[in-house]
Amino acid sequence: MKELLFTLDIDDDWPPISVEGVPCTQLAVGYQIDVAPLFVKDLSVGDVIAVVFDTDGNVSSWNHITQSNRSTIWLLRVAKTNDIESILKELRSFDCNTVQLPKLGSYSIDVPSECSIQVVDKCLAKLNESCVAIAYPSFRHPE
Repeated sequence: MKELLFTLDIDDDWPPISVEGVPCTQLAVGYQIDVAPLFVKDLSVGDVIAVVFDTDGNVSSWNHITQSNRSTIWLLRVAKTNDIESILKELRSFDCNTVQLPKLGSYSIDVPSECSIQVVDKCLAKLNESCVAIAYPSFRHPE
């Protein structure tokens, strides 16, 4: 396992970090994403990407070689709430994987293709939308 370091474009102080490390597996051709990212858009677990590195060894650009059938969903805590952890636990019971950076209020959900997006949406609907923003940066499930 290797960690690719993605240089992030910061706009209006977002995201709150300038580089995100994403665990992956180096293949003969490209890198397979192993963990859903928190800030890199259009990436899902199982995607295989080709990358270009900058002089610091960070990913400066990338493109898909193949895309998986998995979706990535982001949660951003925008106000105090205690609901996120219970929702993440419920999603993990449906074989979703989660990544969290609670200090920054950022959460990522890896939704396997076998998991019904309707089940996931039903869980997410329990969140107070004034406390948690939801985004779908890499949506691959059939609608």
